[in-house]
Amino acid sequence: MRNSIEKKILIPFIIILMVSILIIVIVFVVNGYNLLLDNHINISYRNLEEMILTIEKVNDDIKDEIGAKDFIINFYKDLGKNNLIIFSDDDDEILLNTVLNNNFIEEFMNEELNKGPESISVGNYIFTYQKYDKWNWVIAYGLNRDNLLIEVMESQQYIILVALIALVFSMHASIFITHNISKPIKMLAEHCNKIVADGIYKDRIEIDRNDEIGTLADAFNNMLDTVQNNTDRLIEATKFNEDILRNVSAGIVTADQHGSVISINQTAENLLIPAAEKIGLVKECLHEQIMETLNTKMKINKILAFDDEHGNKKYIDVTTSLLIGGDGSISGAICNFNDITERKRIENSMSTLDRLTTIGQFASGIAHEVRNPLAGMKTSIQVLKNRLCKEDNDMIASNKKLLNGVLFEIDRLNNLITDLLNFAKPSFPNIEKTDLMGVLDKSLNLIGETAKKNNIEINIDNNCKNTVAYVDKAQTEQIFINIINNAFFAMDKGGTLNISFNNCSQKEKFIEVIFHDNGCGIQSQDLAKVFNPFFTTNPQGTGLGLSVVYELVMGNRGEIDIQSAVNEGTKVIIRFPINGGSNEN
Repeated sequence: MRNSIEKKILIPFIIILMVSILIIVIVFVVNGYNLLLDNHINISYRNLEEMILTIEKVNDDIKDEIGAKDFIINFYKDLGKNNLIIFSDDDDEILLNTVLNNNFIEEFMNEELNKGPESISVGNYIFTYQKYDKWNWVIAYGLNRDNLLIEVMESQQYIILVALIALVFSMHASIFITHNISKPIKMLAEHCNKIVADGIYKDRIEIDRNDEIGTLADAFNNMLDTVQNNTDRLIEATKFNEDILRNVSAGIVTADQHGSVISINQTAENLLIPAAEKIGLVKECLHEQIMETLNTKMKINKILAFDDEHGNKKYIDVTTSLLIGGDGSISGAICNFNDITERKRIENSMSTLDRLTTIGQFASGIAHEVRNPLAGMKTSIQVLKNRLCKEDNDMIASNKKLLNGVLFEIDRLNNLITDLLNFAKPSFPNIEKTDLMGVLDKSLNLIGETAKKNNIEINIDNNCKNTVAYVDKAQTEQIFINIINNAFFAMDKGGTLNISFNNCSQKEKFIEVIFHDNGCGIQSQDLAKVFNPFFTTNPQGTGLGLSVVYELVMGNRGEIDIQSAVNEGTKVIIRFPINGGSNEN
């Protein structure tokens, strides 16, 4: 746990007090010990001096030296003096010993001793001694340091008690002072933690003091007011910017100087979600363009094309530029992009319409120029046929075969011109309420024999409550027949054609009819040209079937898309208006 400021103030303060009082106690004890030691040594010196005088007197009174020695030994034995030692310096014979520890006596006796009086320290004892040269005696007093320390402690116990009382009082005073100092600081810290945890700046701290801490509390409250006001303004500005980013129609992505994404608005997420399967590729392209902008320091505009999860082509217009701060520093890059799929579709449709209009005008002129000579040629050949029929039978048969072949080719050329005229100048649609399922049934009845002959299975899946649309019935039938015939050709001998009706989820004003075959499919490079006049992969075809279909679908205010993969099949999606078309409000 993190130490509080109260502990940080209190613990050093108490340590200083304890050390100070301990030093004072130690000084008192040491001084008392030294004084007591000096006192005991001085007393020992006086005792030694008295003993020497006593021995001198006894030696003078008793002429017998041996008797005098015995008298002295017995006298001091009877006297009961403690810690007294008398030994002979000649043979180290201990004559009298009232010291308890003999080990220290032996060490003392082994020391080289002067005449004295002197003191010498041996182990835990201090010996004061003096020699009596007449008898060659050494007289000494032994002083135990431990006993001396106990005596000092007993004499200083009141001082120690006073020191302990002073320590306890000082500790209480320290706690009170520390608490008085740290309490308002802790209040400030707790208030800061509460602000960090809850994010609320309205609560104020109440500290009624006239010192620096009171000034700090007032400054803290003023700071909270300033922070609260700035935070409110910042939140409002942030919400306003978020509302702008959320509601802007363009997708916006910002990145830092290393290309890492910082933010992405809702529109950008919505634009990228439909490309779930291709999202990695799209994000990679966006990231590459952002990095290119950061490296070149230039604004870059590109159009990305990819397929969504339904296989439909989608286009995104992407622009990246540097993110420059108010001080001119580059903080990253900004990428904005728009879904221009609908615009591209309209542009492609307009381009196709312009191309088809030009071709139609050209085809109309060619058709009239070709049809007139064909009429004359057909009439002349018919006359020749009637005349040649009068010749012999073998010649007649041969000529008839040749003339029939010419007439067949003229009729086929005439049919081509008819298709060309229909394409160039399609009739104006008669829009009416039409049941598409009924039109499909009629179309299948007309070409049903072809399906059986080619061993083609046709499945119909109706997912709509009703299949009514506002279209030209005859033109819709022609649309269905042309598409089904193309599917039959793609599947050659055997295959499956699935036809389904769906309510269009993205375009609620349309009903969707899907023709899906499992034929040979269309090459990707040919897919963009399938609506072009005279483009065909069928040697027997005119190349106008899908061009006519496109014209008729557009004339009925519908939409048409083609998706295909080689050896997998082709899907033709037609959307018919259920309330009069996309141009109606």
